[in-house]
Amino acid sequence: MTERETRSEILDVAERLVRTRGYNGFSYRDLADQVGIKTASIHYHFPTKGDLGEALVERVREKVGNALAQLDAEEKDPRRRLERYVQSFQASTIGCDNRMCLGAMLAVEQETLPDSVGQAVRRLFADNEAWLAKLFEEGRQRRQFQFKGPADVTARSVFSSLEGALMTARTFRDIGRFEAAVHWILETLTD
Repeated sequence: MTERETRSEILDVAERLVRTRGYNGFSYRDLADQVGIKTASIHYHFPTKGDLGEALVERVREKVGNALAQLDAEEKDPRRRLERYVQSFQASTIGCDNRMCLGAMLAVEQETLPDSVGQAVRRLFADNEAWLAKLFEEGRQRRQFQFKGPADVTARSVFSSLEGALMTARTFRDIGRFEAAVHWILETLTD
């Protein structure tokens, strides 16, 4: 494997481990065993676990940013964009081997994370909320969404609802709980 391929493989495995076990639920030894390399190789790419965690969140932020830009380019209808956003959120989390959102898993461990990782998680959440706020304001102007108050407050509420619904659905191993929350969100915004 090239250095770039090794780095990518480390991040892939680390993401899976964080999304299933949490940040504090694995060590560099666990990661090395699953990648099939020595821990020194991981330290070469990511000197500290904080470096690894920050790189992991930033990689996800980039993927999400690209996906949201593509969604904006492909879908002009605000309601349909919201539906596709939620579908993508579901497919990449509970619909993907019952995994949690990377940001949510890290947020749960916020008090034990290196500050740089916590800041990266906040940026990831802020990116999602900013995109939703823009979408909601556009939908309100087109009379597709109805809500009181600023769009950014609604965006924070919806994003928090999705994250909470994901945790509840995973806890009960019942995707219907997530789907019910999505239905409620869409009905609330479009009534």
